[in-house]
Amino acid sequence: MFQILLMLFVFVGRSAAVIYKLNVSEYNKMPALYDMDDYEACMAEAGGTYCVVDVNLHEGTNPELMDMIQGYSEHKMKHFNHTQIHRAVCVTKTCKDFLRSPNTNSTWDLRQTLEECLNNSLYSQYRLEGKIDGIQYCKREGESENIDYSDVIMAVVYIVLIMLNVVGSLYDVLLCKEEKTGNPYLLAFSLRRNWSRLIAPNNSGQEPRLERLKQFHGLRTMTMFCVFFSHTTLIMSFSYVDNPLYIETSYEDPLKQILFNGSLVTHTFFVMSSFLLAYNFQLYAEKHPVSWWQFPKGILLRWLRLTPTYALVMFSIATWMRHGYQGPLWQLVVTSEANACRQYWWAQLLYVNNYVYDDAFCMPQTWYLAADTQLFIMGLLVCVVARTCKTRAILLTSLFVLALALVAGHTYFQDLEAVVIQSPESYRNLYASDSTFRLLYIRGHTNMSTYLLGLAGGFLAYHCQTNNIHMDKYKKYRWAMWLVFPLGVAVILSGGLFYFDSGRGPALYRVMYATAYKPVFQLLVVSLILGCIFKFESVYRGIIEWRGWTWTGRVSYSAFLLHTLFQRGLVGAQVQPIHMSDYCVMTVLAGTIFLTYLCACALWLGAEAPAAALVRQALSPPKKEKEGQDVTKV
Repeated sequence: MFQILLMLFVFVGRSAAVIYKLNVSEYNKMPALYDMDDYEACMAEAGGTYCVVDVNLHEGTNPELMDMIQGYSEHKMKHFNHTQIHRAVCVTKTCKDFLRSPNTNSTWDLRQTLEECLNNSLYSQYRLEGKIDGIQYCKREGESENIDYSDVIMAVVYIVLIMLNVVGSLYDVLLCKEEKTGNPYLLAFSLRRNWSRLIAPNNSGQEPRLERLKQFHGLRTMTMFCVFFSHTTLIMSFSYVDNPLYIETSYEDPLKQILFNGSLVTHTFFVMSSFLLAYNFQLYAEKHPVSWWQFPKGILLRWLRLTPTYALVMFSIATWMRHGYQGPLWQLVVTSEANACRQYWWAQLLYVNNYVYDDAFCMPQTWYLAADTQLFIMGLLVCVVARTCKTRAILLTSLFVLALALVAGHTYFQDLEAVVIQSPESYRNLYASDSTFRLLYIRGHTNMSTYLLGLAGGFLAYHCQTNNIHMDKYKKYRWAMWLVFPLGVAVILSGGLFYFDSGRGPALYRVMYATAYKPVFQLLVVSLILGCIFKFESVYRGIIEWRGWTWTGRVSYSAFLLHTLFQRGLVGAQVQPIHMSDYCVMTVLAGTIFLTYLCACALWLGAEAPAAALVRQALSPPKKEKEGQDVTKV
């Protein structure tokens, strides 16, 4: 009996502070988390003023309701902060009775008017009070974004780029009768030739051993689809939602745990990048002497390869994207990113944005490009320094142990979570205050372990092929390959262990999991890559090596840069809070995939492929090499 009373006391005591669940009727007693007035009607009136504000709730004369709101909000892992509500208000219509002067434009008067207006509304409905936490922005009738010099410069860039593609294409069609003749700098902009490269079979006319790497097109595309899916939910939750309970109850759905922990799949890009670096560097070393010159040259080649397309998309977001629409949420969802890119463009182009905390809203997905560039420098250094198998084994093992120690140290000493907890508030502020995301997930040195596994896989694949090591005797274990997918799903779902209502796990458990879960998952990916190269089985290989993935794999970099642009545009153009549902999410996802790959093809043809061709031509050695044997493009 004593034990029962003790458990009851602990449960009631805990529940008094934290409310883990509410039924729908109780939930609806709270003020709506988001609410919006009619924007178009507001802007149709002369002098119409529309403001987006955050309001902190206070108990007023209803302490019972405020206690419930605070208790429910205390469960931060699965619930929004309902003690702060978000309103988009037509001041000149909803708050006209509180305007001190119809012609006032001062910020103080506007803030005072909004606070009195919202206070009156909250008190009349819920007997609660509200205090303005901050005015996000206000839009007035007739206002629009002014075109400045940066917009004009980008317009000139677009015109020049279009003209170069037109001239290059006409030059190719009208003056170049043979495939290998003509000015290579003009032909870099030939849409006909770039289209042929885009749809060409994998490794057409190149090194035969590269034929076994055609699976990477499929892996890139499938991983990109997972990234699209993850970011669709993120961007929709970043906006105004009229049913936040949909997000809060999603944590109870086991299938949605794949989405919450699916960010692990993004690290597959690290494995693919490092695998190709190690493998292609060894192919290059067969015909070229390896020296320290390859280190700065490789870094320069990578920067020149990535930056032109990256800069074109980023500066497009920073300039003309903000002029795309004038809806109530456009400034919150789209213009905020443009402003961040105008301020922190330098961090993006130097690939250090994953260490610049204030750069939270400028193309957040490009943390991967920064981390991968930092890890590329480390991987290239390993390739140049380690020339023998023994040296590579010792160096990779030492670095791998160091990588695990770094993750464990960060998790323990900075008291971080084992995984990035996809809480509703993290979605709402794009992880701006999530220490685990900022200090552990996106940094280059904390992702070393997965990159090193890819390097080891690339070295191993080349060694086995070069030394004619036959794998036929191991094919009787092909059943182990079939376990890769279910084991990968199991690793992803295991992250759900940290979403229990019981609170945070023990520090030792968090440290062990944070250290091991990424390497374990990516070890499965490396096993899949090696299994496809050496043809261990035909089920997974047949799917991944499908010919249709070739072009989508080639445009994956452009797709990676573009996809959030369309997601933000689709969400930011809404004039009412979004009603989220499984169907709505899948519809936005389908629209994202279609628009992204359509425009990624255009971007690849008109900018990415020409830039790559110009870099190769400008930096190629004077001595003419055999057609198709250039494997320096890592």
